[in-house]
Amino acid sequence: MFTATVTTSPVSKVSIVTSSLSINSTTYSSQHNHQRNHLHQIQNNSHHLHNHNHHQHHYQNLLTTTTTKHKKDCCQKRKKNYLNSHEREPRRVYLQKGQQGLGFNIVGGEGGEGIFISFILTGGAADLSGELRKGDQILSVNSIDLTQATHEQAADILKNAGQYVNLIVQYRPEAYERFQAKINERREQMLNSASSLHNQPPLIGASSASNLNNGGLVNSNSGTHSLNNLNNIAHGSGTMITKYKKSLYVRAMFDYDPSKDSGLPGKGLNFHYGDILHVTNASDDEWWQARRVTLDGNEEDLGIIPSKKRVERKERARQRRVNFGKNTEQSASRSGTLDKKKKGGLKFFMKGSKKDLQSGDELSDHEPTTEEAILSYEPVVQQELKYTRPVIVLGPAKDRVNNDLIYDFPDRFGCCVPHTTRPKKDDEVNGRDYYFVESREQMERDISNHLFIEAGQFHGNLYGTSVQSVKEIAEKGKHCILDVSGNAIKRLKMAQLYPIALFLKPKSVEWIMDMNKRITVEEARDMFEKAEKLEQQFGENFTAVIQGETFEDIYEKCKEVISEQAGPIIWVPSKEAL
Repeated sequence: MFTATVTTSPVSKVSIVTSSLSINSTTYSSQHNHQRNHLHQIQNNSHHLHNHNHHQHHYQNLLTTTTTKHKKDCCQKRKKNYLNSHEREPRRVYLQKGQQGLGFNIVGGEGGEGIFISFILTGGAADLSGELRKGDQILSVNSIDLTQATHEQAADILKNAGQYVNLIVQYRPEAYERFQAKINERREQMLNSASSLHNQPPLIGASSASNLNNGGLVNSNSGTHSLNNLNNIAHGSGTMITKYKKSLYVRAMFDYDPSKDSGLPGKGLNFHYGDILHVTNASDDEWWQARRVTLDGNEEDLGIIPSKKRVERKERARQRRVNFGKNTEQSASRSGTLDKKKKGGLKFFMKGSKKDLQSGDELSDHEPTTEEAILSYEPVVQQELKYTRPVIVLGPAKDRVNNDLIYDFPDRFGCCVPHTTRPKKDDEVNGRDYYFVESREQMERDISNHLFIEAGQFHGNLYGTSVQSVKEIAEKGKHCILDVSGNAIKRLKMAQLYPIALFLKPKSVEWIMDMNKRITVEEARDMFEKAEKLEQQFGENFTAVIQGETFEDIYEKCKEVISEQAGPIIWVPSKEAL
């Protein structure tokens, strides 16, 4: 059995058993004289339209003078017409494609059982018309007979039907129920045999509703149905792949709410940024099957998640919509900022005035790009640590969090001593205030040899935080609190010192002002924009993204995440490709 869906994004080529189609359609059966006679009567009463193009022109004019409110008001009245004595007779329906296509899914197309409407999208063209219902068989589309059409043929015809679609449909609930019963029977057969197949859950793939409406076409290359194939067929959407693939573990780099994803081929899995997911199948281009891994190592129920490719494609489309319409001046300004960044870049932990530090010269190894990074999943493996993990807090209110952690838990948190090339003052002690490096040349060599996680220049002197300084705190059983930039996260990972990196994500400019009553609106807006750029540049390296209504909320969440991620068994990035 097959199902098909048409939406607004490119199609992935996968082995198809089902798919869903967001479209409006009509059907025509040339096999029954009674139906043809009835249709002839309908055609005579259709305002004596001379041809399909003339009707489309008339229908377009009608649509432009009919408001959405009027359509909704008439919707319920039209639906009542299904209850009259002619509800089982073939009928003609005219639809205009909207933003969601025609707004319905189809199933069927195997063994000549016909093409049926299995789902109507709320607010879509079909729903607003009030003329279609679940269980309608599509007999024809723009005078093309679909009574013997395969699923792929029906999907192709509906996809290419044009902006205005002339459908002939017939309500056949019994035939639709028989079709569903056949699917359920095969599903039960697969359920009984699935447990004997390597004791592994069947792996899935899917072509969603969003893949077919914009010109994509479902491919049906597989003659074998998996259990999940039949689950998807029964729900009227998606495609399944029976191929098995080794499992892998990933860290989610975004929040996902399946209730907001209309293209899901089955039960979705809800997760948040930083959650560990056990992906049991990543074979398909569009959908993966996964379990969420709890803090104690247990795995929860199986669910469907969007694939890396799907996440990145949808995010790129969103970015194009967001960036569309920005003027040249904005682009030039953004480009100028990037060019300026290439000349500078590193901030580092040091004692003294932060204003002075920010106005000083900087050294940088970070090359920003004009293309925004798209975060999806990061492959991970478990590793046992022999040290206490450093902590990096980024975003507004980070200084307050850092200070409170050290003040409230001095036995658990500490700061490392930075290095500098400037001369020692009389009241300073080497190793307590700074590590005073004998020469600038020596420190530059150490920086080149990646012995520093971050370094910069201020008033002609170099300052930096060394890897060894962080290790000294970590080996004492304390979390080393680091006041560094996002670049330092990567360098710590390269040094096998995996930090707990927390990003304090502001909810709004107003939220920042509530956190700090002394700043102006302009300062708060600048902080908010910097936080957005920070997340864009380094989001893939964050352990967790923290939000809260108050500082107390944020502080409690920070302590909770640090406690959960302290180890000694942690998840670290792996080299496995997705």
